[in-house]
Amino acid sequence: MRYDDLPPFLRVEQVQELTQLGRSQVYELTRRWRETNGAEGIPAVNFGRNVRIPTAGLLRLGMIDVDGNDDEPGAAGDAA
Repeated sequence: MRYDDLPPFLRVEQVQELTQLGRSQVYELTRRWRETNGAEGIPAVNFGRNVRIPTAGLLRLGMIDVDGNDDEPGAAGDAA
């Protein structure tokens, strides 16, 4: 999956696939992000009862260059 093919907000299941974390871990990290005002955890937005993770925020956590300015392997567009 290419980074530029990802939607602006990800479901927990999509974050699980990208991070190789379990469902409970993802929910815990989104809760921690809200409780620490963004100091720790994974950024999250609630749309009613649904939790969504901003793709750009998740990629920044992984220090992934989403602008394509980096020619190193693993840069934007090099995702498997």
